Amino acid sequence: MRFLQKFSIYHLLTLFFVSSFIFSVSVDSESIQKISSLDTITSLDSNEEHHWELTTSELNPISFSQSYLDGKKNSIPFEIYKAPGVHKLKDESIQTVYIVKKFIAPKEWAAPSLSIRLGTINDKDRTYLNGVLIGATGDMNGTFPQAYDKIRVYPIPNDLIRRGEKNIIVIQVKKFFDREVGIEQDRTAIGDNALVLKDLLRAEYIKTFLLMIYLTVGGYFLFLYIRRRADQENLYYGLFTILFFIYQFLRNQIKYDLGIEFIYMKKVEYIILTVLIPLFGNFVRVYFKYPRNLILNVLDGSYVAFTIFYLFSNNVIHYNILNKHAVQYGWILYVSLISYYLIRRIVQKDRDAFFILIGVLVVVVAGVLDTLGARNVIVFPRVVGYAFLFFILSIATILANKFVRLNEEVEDLNEDLEKKVEQRTEELKQSLEQVNRLKVQQDADYFLTSLLINPLSSNKNTSKVVRTEFYTKQKKSFEFKGKTYEIGGDILISGNVELSGKRYVVFVNGDAMGKSIQGAGGALVMGTVFNTILTRSGISSQKDKSPERWLKEAFLELQKIFESFDGSMYISIVLGLVEESSGLLYYINAEHPWTVLYRDRVASYIEDELTLRKIGIPENEQHLTIKTFRMLPGDTIVIGSDGRDDLLIGKAEDRIINEDQEQFLRRVEEGYGDLREVYDRIVKFGALVDDFTLLKITYHPETSSLPSFQTLPVNSFQEALDRGKELLEKNRVQEGLDILEKALELDPKNEQILKVLGKFYLKAKDYAKSIGYWETLLDQSADSSDFLYHASLCYKMLKFYQKAADLGERAYLQDPTLTRNLINLADIYRILNVLPRANDLVERALSIDPKNTKALQVKNSLGVV
Repeated sequence: MRFLQKFSIYHLLTLFFVSSFIFSVSVDSESIQKISSLDTITSLDSNEEHHWELTTSELNPISFSQSYLDGKKNSIPFEIYKAPGVHKLKDESIQTVYIVKKFIAPKEWAAPSLSIRLGTINDKDRTYLNGVLIGATGDMNGTFPQAYDKIRVYPIPNDLIRRGEKNIIVIQVKKFFDREVGIEQDRTAIGDNALVLKDLLRAEYIKTFLLMIYLTVGGYFLFLYIRRRADQENLYYGLFTILFFIYQFLRNQIKYDLGIEFIYMKKVEYIILTVLIPLFGNFVRVYFKYPRNLILNVLDGSYVAFTIFYLFSNNVIHYNILNKHAVQYGWILYVSLISYYLIRRIVQKDRDAFFILIGVLVVVVAGVLDTLGARNVIVFPRVVGYAFLFFILSIATILANKFVRLNEEVEDLNEDLEKKVEQRTEELKQSLEQVNRLKVQQDADYFLTSLLINPLSSNKNTSKVVRTEFYTKQKKSFEFKGKTYEIGGDILISGNVELSGKRYVVFVNGDAMGKSIQGAGGALVMGTVFNTILTRSGISSQKDKSPERWLKEAFLELQKIFESFDGSMYISIVLGLVEESSGLLYYINAEHPWTVLYRDRVASYIEDELTLRKIGIPENEQHLTIKTFRMLPGDTIVIGSDGRDDLLIGKAEDRIINEDQEQFLRRVEEGYGDLREVYDRIVKFGALVDDFTLLKITYHPETSSLPSFQTLPVNSFQEALDRGKELLEKNRVQEGLDILEKALELDPKNEQILKVLGKFYLKAKDYAKSIGYWETLLDQSADSSDFLYHASLCYKMLKFYQKAADLGERAYLQDPTLTRNLINLADIYRILNVLPRANDLVERALSIDPKNTKALQVKNSLGVV
C-alpha cells in the first residue's frame, strides 16, 4: 500500500511538471516570420505559418518594442489578425489599436536600403520598427479622415534591422469609421527599397497609361460634340469618360502629390461616383433615340439630390452610408434600364447595341468586385480601370461603323476635288514665296546680330604665364550673301586685370537661355556688360580690391542686368580669375557644367555640386560662393557649355541624348587636352544638339619665378618645431620663441611655424606682431578662409575695422559656413554700425550652431530678440 502511495505521488508530480511545461510552451509560443532574404520583396501577409497580432489595450510602442527585443515577457493580450483585412471592433468607443508583426531578419543582405510596404491603413498610423518611428501618416488629433486609402511605403533607416535576430513592427492605428480598423487593402511586404518602389510605381504607371487613354477618348467625344451640337450622345459619353478619368485618378496614389486635403478629394470622388452611371444611362438613351420616361426622371432627380448633399456635407461617414445604402442600389435600376434599351435594340439586330452590352457586362462584373472590395467583403485589387478598356473597344467598334457611313458622305464631297486641289496649290505657292521672303529677312537679322556678338566674344588675354584658348561651334548656321555664318547663345571672353598689385587673367564662359536669335540676345547682353566691366577695371584703380570682391561685384552687376528681364533671359556661366604669380584660381559656377582639371594626362572634375542657379534668377546672390583651386605648373583647366554633354547618340530616329557626364572626361583624355582634338572626339561619340564652346586655361610659370625655400633637414626641422611648441606650452616663452624664430630664418615661408607664431601672438594679444605672420601666410595661400579669418580678427583688435571687414568678407565668400568668421564679421559690422548686415551674419551663425555662446552674445549686443 505504501508502495502504491509513493508510486501515485511520483506520477502526480511528473504529470504536474509535464503539464506545466506544455502550458509554458503554449503561452510562450509566438507567431514569428523568418525572412530568408531582404534583397527581394518578401511578403509579410498573414498565412498558416505566421500572422500579425492586434490589441486594443493601450501600450507604448517604444518601450513595448524594447521590452520584446530584450526578451522580457508582457501581459498585454493580443489576438490573431489576418493582414490585409478588416478588423471589426466589438466596442465602437475604442479609437486606437496596435498591430504587431514579428520577424527574424537574415544575417546578410546586399540591398543598400530597405523599405516596408503596409498597404492601406484605416485611417491614421504611426509605425515603429524596433522601437524607432520609421513613418507616420495623418494627424492623430485630426477630426477629418486623413488617408485611409493611401498605400504606406516607409523607408527603413540603415542598421535599424537586427541582423539574424528578432525584430518587431508596431503600428499604432487610429480608426475613422465606427467599427472598422486595420490594414484593409493591398498587401504588406519588406525588401530592397528600389524594388518596393518599383513594384508600387509599376502599377501606378499602368494605371496612368490607362488614364491617358480615358482622357483621350473623353476629349475626342467632347470635341465631336463641339463640332456637331446635334449629337448629344457625344456630350454624355465625353463627360462620362472625363469624369471616369478623374475618378480613377483619385483612386491612384499619385493624387497625394497634389497637396489637396483628403476630405475634398473624397468629396469629388463620391460626387463623380454618383453621376457616372446616370450619365452613361442617358448616353445609351440618346444614342438609340429613346425618350425620357418617369422612372428615368425620378432616378436622375434622386442622384442630383445625392450630389447636392455631397457638395454641402463634409462628413465622410455620411458619404459612405449614402453610397452603400442608396447610390449603389440605385445602380441596379440604371443597369436594368440600360439593359432594357440594349436588348430591345439587339432584338432589332442592331450591332452597336450588341457591342455596348458586352462592354457593359464586363464593367458591371468589375464594378461588383470593386464594390465588394470597398465594403471589405473580399480583399481584391480594383479592376474597373482595366475592365473599362474592354468597354472602349466596344465603343471603338461603333465609331468604326460611323466612320464607314461618314466615308460615304466624303465620297460625295470629293466630286469637285480637282478644282479644290488647284486652288490649294496656288495658295501653297503664294505661302512658300512669302516664307522665302521672311527667310531672307531672318538671315539678315541673324547676320547683323552675329556682327555685334563676334567682337564681344574675344580672347584678349596677354599673359605668358596663364594662357587661354577658345573653341566655338554654334548649333545654328545660316547663309547670307553666299557666305556661311554661325549664331548662338554661347560666349567666351578673356582678359587681364590688376588687383592689389597682382596680375590676374580674367575669363568667362556663358551659355544664354534659348536657341539661335534668343540665345544670341542673351550672349550679346553678356558680352556687352562683361566687356564694360573689364574696361572699367583697366581704367579705374583696383589697388585695394581683392579678387573675391572683384568677382562678387562682377557677378552682382551681371545678376542685376539679367534679373531686369523678368525671367525672359537667363544665362549660365563660369566666371573666374587666375593669379599669375601663384596659379590660384578663383571662380563662380552659376549652373554651368562642372569644371575639368587635366593633370598628368588624367581628367577629373574639381567640383561635385552646384550652389548657384543661372544668372538672372531672383535672390540668386544669396547663395553666392567663390570657389578656389590652386593650379600646379603644367595644369590645364577645361570649361565648356552643356553642348559638350548633350549629344545625340545611337540612331537619329531613336533620339537618345547622352546623360553620362563622365564621357566628357574621357574625350578630354583622348584629345590630350587639345581643344580641336577634344571636339573631334566628341562628334565621333555623338552628334551636337546644342551650341558648343570650350575654354582652355594652362598654367606655365617660369622656373625662376617659382619660390625657392631654404629648408632644414626634415628631422632637425621637426625637432625644432616640436621643441619650440613644447616650450611655449610649458610657459618657457622666450626659449620657445627663440627656437621658432631661428627655424623661421632658415625657412621664412614655412606654414607650420608661421601658424604657431601667429596664434601665439594672437593669444598673447600682441596683434601687431600676429598680423605680420597671418599676412605672410595669405601671400602664400590666399585661398585659406582660416588665414583670412585670423587676419580679420587681428585687424579688428587693432581697430582697423574696414580692413578687418574686407578680409572677413573674403573669408565668407570662400566658406559661408565658417562659424568663427561669421561671428567675428557680425561683431565688426556691429562696431561699424552696419546693423542689418551684422544681424544677417549672426543669424547665419546661429542657424549652423544654435547654442554658440559667442554668437548669442553678439545677437544680444545688437538688441535682437
